[in-house]
Amino acid sequence: MEIVNFFEKLAGRWFSQRTTHALSTQQSKAGKSDLEVDFLAADAAEVQQLYQTHAEAVTDSATPLAAPLCGLRVHQSSTIEGDSQPKTSTTLLVLLKPQPGLKDSASDDSQGGTVLRSGAESQSTYKLEDEVLTIISDSSEARSEERLWFINDNLRMRTGMTELANGMRIASFCSEIRLGVKPPQPS
Repeated sequence: MEIVNFFEKLAGRWFSQRTTHALSTQQSKAGKSDLEVDFLAADAAEVQQLYQTHAEAVTDSATPLAAPLCGLRVHQSSTIEGDSQPKTSTTLLVLLKPQPGLKDSASDDSQGGTVLRSGAESQSTYKLEDEVLTIISDSSEARSEERLWFINDNLRMRTGMTELANGMRIASFCSEIRLGVKPPQPS
């Protein structure tokens, strides 16, 4: 599967159930989210704007940013066990075309490159291998690795591992169901 096709498949309305587990304290929390995911073409205004912002930040770099491949706008409304108010956020993700030979670029049998994220100064890397998307993010506060794959077109799984600067490690698992799916038509 091509990375753009994988991202197109992510679009839609999703219900997500999440469990997080702090490995050092052995505490777990459950949560749920409603996600609205929009696929954006490379030439969409939002994609180009985020790309330009990051491109300007790396003008002194010996390696310029690759061109945008596509984007996702993710609106999330989440409730976590113990919190009375839901939290809402909107994030824009922009995938850049793979650049062979760069550090952290994908091997020949996978597709990978850079992910830009709104509200984040740093860049992440992505890799699509065996129809599993892996996104790795590094910052001074934390390092995270998230993996996402489809069981079928309407059910996907996500796992994550985050290590905070203070050494705390948090694992997470999500199962996500696509909402508003039309039933099959009788033949």
